[in-house]
Amino acid sequence: MSPATMIKLLELNSPQAAQLFASYCLAQGLRVSVVVQSSLQAELWCDESEQAQVEQLWQEFIRQPDHPRYQAAAWQQAEPAFTAGHSGLAGYWQQLWAQGGVLTHLIWLAAVLVFVWQQLAPWQAISALQLQAGAGISLAQGWRWLTPAWLHFSGAHLVFNLIWVWYLLGPVEKGSGKVLAGALVLAALLPSHLLQFMLAGPNFGGLSGLVYGLFGFYWICGWLKPAWGYQLSPGLIGFMLLWLVVGFADLLWIPMANWAHLGGLMGGMLLAALLAIPGRR
Repeated sequence: MSPATMIKLLELNSPQAAQLFASYCLAQGLRVSVVVQSSLQAELWCDESEQAQVEQLWQEFIRQPDHPRYQAAAWQQAEPAFTAGHSGLAGYWQQLWAQGGVLTHLIWLAAVLVFVWQQLAPWQAISALQLQAGAGISLAQGWRWLTPAWLHFSGAHLVFNLIWVWYLLGPVEKGSGKVLAGALVLAALLPSHLLQFMLAGPNFGGLSGLVYGLFGFYWICGWLKPAWGYQLSPGLIGFMLLWLVVGFADLLWIPMANWAHLGGLMGGMLLAALLAIPGRR
């Protein structure tokens, strides 16, 4: 399934106004997003099938931009945990669940269960899931090319990766379906684990290869197909690339699976580039 078709509706010289209007549209159930180009330029994108509705709302907005309903919508979007009759912890869990689909939630659940397993029987869990020098390349144990991603060696390591998976994979699954999301997971994890195993050995684990694959996918989609709505800010792109370079420079106090990061990044970028070819689905 290809990503939803988004079209550029307007270019504004006020990112704040663009965000305010987009929040109002989202509160009305319309798919509208903002791409901030600079402090003085922003683009409004909307679903092609909803263009007429959004244009009508835009005409109302420019006639009364200070109307309280727009600020009310902005607050509603800023505090999603307190909407739809939910508040407190229950509201946060509802928002967490709504961000992703079944695949995203299964990845989360598997990672948490494996982490508990590691606390109870660490060597058993590692032996069962890690790539092995003798059997790692055997077709009979092909599942090992995926399972190292669910091994995490600290609580911080686990939480950091799960946040990024929730933030990046969830919207892909919700917006473009399980097939594309599943293909993206495979496209990231397989080259990630292969590269790390061949160049550094079997002692690695974690979902960071998938995180970098998702990052690469968003990066290329935002560059080649901004209408799909998968975009990251330039600051976040710079941070992720800097983190990759710092890892290879061995400037950190913790060991990092740098080749896994690079392999995942290349896999996600390649999938996005293939999907961006005209006529490909």
